Amino acid sequence: MAADPFLKALGPVEDLPEAVSQLHMTDGRFSGQCDIVRGAGILASFATRLAGFPLNGHDVPVSVTISAEGEALCWQRDFGGHCTTSHLTYDAKRNCVREDFGAISIWLQPNLLNGSLYIKILRLTVLGIPMPIFALPRSDTREWQDALGRFRFDVSAEAPGLGLLIRYQGWLTLDHAMHEAG
Repeated sequence: MAADPFLKALGPVEDLPEAVSQLHMTDGRFSGQCDIVRGAGILASFATRLAGFPLNGHDVPVSVTISAEGEALCWQRDFGGHCTTSHLTYDAKRNCVREDFGAISIWLQPNLLNGSLYIKILRLTVLGIPMPIFALPRSDTREWQDALGRFRFDVSAEAPGLGLLIRYQGWLTLDHAMHEAG
């Protein structure tokens, strides 16, 4: 499996929770449940549709299949039949992760704090055009391991002047590993 871009950007860490480490080091399929809230309004709806995000839902079955494509990782998310695919690479110049969702590219900075992986948005382009810093969405994305040993996620993005774009939160467990890094 290609090295996970988030782990490359983090550098050596010893206290990454097992469930978080497993998701970022395993080529395979994970599944669970999540709640999805999309922002209201025409512009928020347009932005989330452009990125391919799902509609609102409660206890939605979700699966994530992670596979290597050369130096990139492909994350295929299935939210109850609504599929969203992104490609993640390590950006050595910025020491961060670049995630491409079709016409949208997002540069992400992971940080480990108190057993949780926090992910901030550093940069965003739409159709290759950079968003100005003042218009950059804010994210409070967090990954951690719950008391049941499951991978937990809380992914969110808000845009200045628009408010909430998307928030989805839930849990995943490993269904099938195609390859584990060792």
